[in-house]
Amino acid sequence: MLRKLSAVFLLILTSLGFIAGNVNAANEQAKQEVVFADAGWDSVKFHNAVAGFIGTHAYNITPKIISGSTPIIQTALLRGDVDVHMELWTDNVPTFKADMKTGKLLNLGINFDDDKQGLYVPRYLIEGDAKRGIKALAPDLRTVKDLARYAHLFTDPEDPSKGRLYGAIPGWSIDKILYLKYEAYGLNKNYVYFRSGSEPALNSAFLAAYTKGEPIVGYNYEPTWLTGKLDLVLLQDEPYNEVGFQRGLTEARSVPVCIVANKQLQSKAPEFVAFLQKYHTTSALTAEALAHIADTKCTYDEAAIWFMQRHPELLAQWLPEDKLQSINKALKGDNAAAANWLLSFPEEVQVDWTKPIDNFVNYINTTYASFFNKVKDILTWCILSIERLLNFIPWWLTIIAIAALGKVLTGKLSRGIIYGIGLFAIGAFGYWSMMNETLAVVISSVIISLLLGLPIGILVSTSRLANSLLRPLLDAMQTMPTFVYMIPAVMLLGPGKVPAVLATVVYAIVPVIRLTSHGIQQVDPNVVEASAAFGASRWQTLFKVQIPQAMPTIMTGINQTMMMAVAMVVTCAMIGANGLGMEVLIAINRTESGRGLIAGISIVIIAIIIDRLTQSLADKKKEGK
Repeated sequence: MLRKLSAVFLLILTSLGFIAGNVNAANEQAKQEVVFADAGWDSVKFHNAVAGFIGTHAYNITPKIISGSTPIIQTALLRGDVDVHMELWTDNVPTFKADMKTGKLLNLGINFDDDKQGLYVPRYLIEGDAKRGIKALAPDLRTVKDLARYAHLFTDPEDPSKGRLYGAIPGWSIDKILYLKYEAYGLNKNYVYFRSGSEPALNSAFLAAYTKGEPIVGYNYEPTWLTGKLDLVLLQDEPYNEVGFQRGLTEARSVPVCIVANKQLQSKAPEFVAFLQKYHTTSALTAEALAHIADTKCTYDEAAIWFMQRHPELLAQWLPEDKLQSINKALKGDNAAAANWLLSFPEEVQVDWTKPIDNFVNYINTTYASFFNKVKDILTWCILSIERLLNFIPWWLTIIAIAALGKVLTGKLSRGIIYGIGLFAIGAFGYWSMMNETLAVVISSVIISLLLGLPIGILVSTSRLANSLLRPLLDAMQTMPTFVYMIPAVMLLGPGKVPAVLATVVYAIVPVIRLTSHGIQQVDPNVVEASAAFGASRWQTLFKVQIPQAMPTIMTGINQTMMMAVAMVVTCAMIGANGLGMEVLIAINRTESGRGLIAGISIVIIAIIIDRLTQSLADKKKEGK
């Protein structure tokens, strides 16, 4: 009887879900889909949420989001793959004027035009902070030119003789301008121009330094959650003029941040276009919403509802009376999620774990700052030592050595010559020094992975308890998105090669642990028993019998670890690891296909050489040579 009731109840739930799904599907089909651009930063996500809510509840549209870098989004906007960009920073798109002349785009008006951008420092650096016990280290720091006198405050971890100036995001137009300023003001004499690789990495560097009360100087812009949350000071510069700005000699002007649409949107959703033409905010209003998101950890959609409820005067400016009534009704009683609980997880049972985790990371960052600084110094020394060694070896000697090693390991001179030609090609591409930077990170990561992974693999193979405890952890490490553990790595160690090495170790260490353990466990039990019968101890059996027998499998694990370390090259560029990965990242952000392809081919050449050499070594182990 109980089984029958359960079956009937399950059938009812399934039917209700099916009906609800069909109703929703029918409603969605009746709506017009509008594709919004998400260029990656918080403010555009927020404005997308506001416009998407109004479009959904007043103009019968279905918002869809497409993400990408600024150049990629601009290309998609021209192609018609994206309908509207709510926050196009016109000065950051070099082709904006030319793109508008094509007639494919509509400039629907200015979202806000009171924004700022440039080089920022924490206020406590200039004025101190009595509450936090921070003294003013640079009381006379006012302008960008003043930075020349304070390089010693912003020590670069990789070159302590110079300061570190955090530049803009690779691919943004302002990055070129800032670099020209860096050279024009003579800051290149005592500063390293450091590209963080991505906006999250840059923000993490600022937040980490601010949390610890340390000096930092770098690019940022308003409005963002960071400038709204932290008390930062924009360094003054010469008054703006177009010629001087393009040469890096003046401050940046307030950029008209426009709402730009593909021309097809006018015929697809004319009423919605009319609304977008009236949509206007300010930098202060946007920063208010972003600060609310940072403080409450709410979603962009929740922030959009909070913002519209807080500013009804904006809705009155944007919307005609009938549409305004629809939005006010939706804001007061938008219970779609609650009514449709079969399809949406109930909010009442959701638990926010993000804030405790953030608080824990901040606590670790401040309490154990000296420890992590020592770790950072040690790893920086290791990475730079390897890089200096690679740069010290003449390029021709490196090519000859790799070719000879290829001949010895593969037994074929032709393969050695091919490997040498591959390395020569990388140099011919102009990437030799970048290759050495990349290899320094890869080699450091592999060394640490082997020093930790081999003993752990041996432990797992000999201990059931260790195997039971570590297996879930290894599974998590292998499947966890790499950006998840990059965030705390950057918070604790700052962007650069050190967190890149740690992130690579977490990602690449798993194969050597698993295959070391597997290889030892697969050794013939009869051989192990024979060893014990001849009086060998457990450790003698392990190191003289099991590990030698398992060496081919262990070598395969080492090979996979190396391959996974190389695979992290581009990802690590997003947290400031220079090298070939940074070249690929810049090419992606600037949509420079040739640059990206050549840099990518160089990475492939390195990967193939490492793979073939280690595989050949593993094959020799199998053959017992």
